Amino acid sequence: MSLRTYLTRIRRLDAMIRRKSTGPPEELADKLDISERWLYKFLRELKDEFDCPITYDHYQQSYIYEDHGKIKIEFQSLSKEKQKNIGGGNIKKYNSLYLFVQ
Repeated sequence: MSLRTYLTRIRRLDAMIRRKSTGPPEELADKLDISERWLYKFLRELKDEFDCPITYDHYQQSYIYEDHGKIKIEFQSLSKEKQKNIGGGNIKKYNSLYLFVQ
């Protein structure tokens, strides 16, 4: 899966979770055009690696965030000072892609 496809799915999933409109797992997997097995792996990754407070609400039949927030994917330029702090040396100008959970 390409990075673009992966990030698009994260954005779509985030929007559906915030609207509380994911539907049950099999329906959500169809909406994201992935298998149900891959959906569970995807959700586990977001929970474990990015600490996304995602849970399934059986009453609403939707995945929801336990806390208000959203996933934010953005491009951010790094100053030379920030680059030195990260790289520990004299490096050329690099830009980075960050995944923020707010």
